[in-house]
Amino acid sequence: MDLKDKTIIITGAASGIGKASAFACLRAGGNVVLNDIEGDKLAATVSELEAANLGGVALGVEADIRDGDQVVALFDQSAEHFGRIDGILANAAITGTRKPIAELDFDSWDEVMDVNLNGTFRVVAEGSRRLLAQGEGGSIIISGSSQGVRPLPGFIAYAASKGALHNLAQSLAFELAEHKIRVNVLVPGTTNTELVRAMPGHGERVAKTFPLGELAEPEELAQFVVFAMSDLAPHMTGTLLKIDSGRLI
Repeated sequence: MDLKDKTIIITGAASGIGKASAFACLRAGGNVVLNDIEGDKLAATVSELEAANLGGVALGVEADIRDGDQVVALFDQSAEHFGRIDGILANAAITGTRKPIAELDFDSWDEVMDVNLNGTFRVVAEGSRRLLAQGEGGSIIISGSSQGVRPLPGFIAYAASKGALHNLAQSLAFELAEHKIRVNVLVPGTTNTELVRAMPGHGERVAKTFPLGELAEPEELAQFVVFAMSDLAPHMTGTLLKIDSGRLI
């Protein structure tokens, strides 16, 4: 899979699936703009990528996707540095605090929605405008979740935000198809990220509930990101790419 001469913007890139996708895109020959709200972690990830000498160029841009002006600045810096934008992985998200509906307040609801739904909308809307202006097509991937299809108790805001993102992606895919801009959704189940590994025993317990009996690794999902960003998938759009160890069977 080849991303030579392509520039990919990844939000939520300092860790987890975003970080793994940045490594994979660089290995495929692309240039990557890594965005995150956690500046120190972002800088460490960019340094790690540079030290790996994978071939492409990595640029770190700290920005808060809840702020529209910062999102515009992210795309401005990307375009100024690389001259063009070819793909966007809108990956930044939060889970929020697990609460039953009787305890879920509007502040907790809004906190999740402003990052997962509104923040992602800001990113893909600005990305769409930039790709349309270039007039050469492109690829947008939104990170969804198996909870957007089959929710778990206590994650009402998170599941609702991810379900909305699935529909946002399909709406965008339909609207942008005539411009050769493809829009797909990455749909992971619980994945073996740093966050999951920081909760002793959690990954093992969850894996036992999956048909395949194990968690997917972030690097596996990253390969699907590269594929969807590449020229090998010119007719794949509006698709839910489920890499969830069979959770949604």
